[in-house]
Amino acid sequence: MRDKRSYWLWLQHAMGAGSTKPSRILEMHESLEEFYESGRQGWLLDGIFTPRELENLDSYTLDQAEAQLEFTEKLGQQVLCPEDAGYPALLRQTVSPPCALYVKGQLPPEEALCIAMVGTRKASPAGLSAANSIAYSLAKQGAVVVSGGALGIDSACHTGALRAGGKTVCVLGCGIDYNYLMKNASLREAVSHSGALVSEYPPNTPASANSFPIRNRIISGLSAGTVVVEAAAKSGSLITVGFALEQGRDVFAVPGAVTSLVSQGTNSLIREGAKPVTCAEDILEEYPSFFPRCRREERCPAVLPPDPPEEEPAPLPVPQLSPEGEALYRALGREPAHLSQLAAQAGLSMGAALGAVTELELGGLVHSYSGRRYSRG
Repeated sequence: MRDKRSYWLWLQHAMGAGSTKPSRILEMHESLEEFYESGRQGWLLDGIFTPRELENLDSYTLDQAEAQLEFTEKLGQQVLCPEDAGYPALLRQTVSPPCALYVKGQLPPEEALCIAMVGTRKASPAGLSAANSIAYSLAKQGAVVVSGGALGIDSACHTGALRAGGKTVCVLGCGIDYNYLMKNASLREAVSHSGALVSEYPPNTPASANSFPIRNRIISGLSAGTVVVEAAAKSGSLITVGFALEQGRDVFAVPGAVTSLVSQGTNSLIREGAKPVTCAEDILEEYPSFFPRCRREERCPAVLPPDPPEEEPAPLPVPQLSPEGEALYRALGREPAHLSQLAAQAGLSMGAALGAVTELELGGLVHSYSGRRYSRG
């Protein structure tokens, strides 16, 4: 009896990495086997394939796909396809889930909270320290850190999770056994023992300029949220953010100095609505079903505001505030309200409201709560 995964490997070979057409095929056909049996005439009638894709569908056989399966498993790698029970549920929900995932190690269980952490290869010492510290704390509290195995921020994230004795997943833009970035070979080996190496590329597939942006959708797709630690104005990490937003996932950013080139991208994300974070608790408080004990008072003590006052505070003189800061302050009340609601009351855009609330926080005029909720300070 033929292994059903061979149909997925056949389709992956024909469509290439990152294609959305497998999802369209399953919308048009009862099963992948039925699509295969429809043959070239049926594929032509579907009307969605390029000449090269049709040629690939014709030229690659199921026997070749099964041989690929056997070769991969002899290397100690697991092959998971969307129909398999072990295929990551969050990734399956995306518009372009890989037809096949090659896995070395053990993927986290479905109930685990996975958080992606990405950033520049040319990281500053402060950025590397922040990435390592946040990843350490996330892993220490049971979250799984997902990153891309590159130098810089990625390596600091994997190392932080390993240092905590936690789980981490490394998503590669090449075949798992391909000799890419040998400086990190020992780190990848450590990841495979405590978590998993993952790729949608078969063994021995070399890295390419296109493969890394394509694999970024897997990093975000495996994760409930994506944290950007350091990123320039034009950074591959921002591609991951784009995928996260398309997939309906949360986006977080670590603020950086306004003079730092590698913080231009992260600071821009914060202006556009990403939640600024300085410690793991800033992230974990957004997932109370996973971490019900991650209360406000357990967060970074140095930055915790005092408890809200019992009575409505007297109006505060605000001549020193910008017009936007004054408008947002006057919209604040005793009870926490979401920033979008406050922005509407103050007649501000979300971008202007984010800048205004930062101004109020710096002045000690606002209390912040989880989920971007604020009250008067």
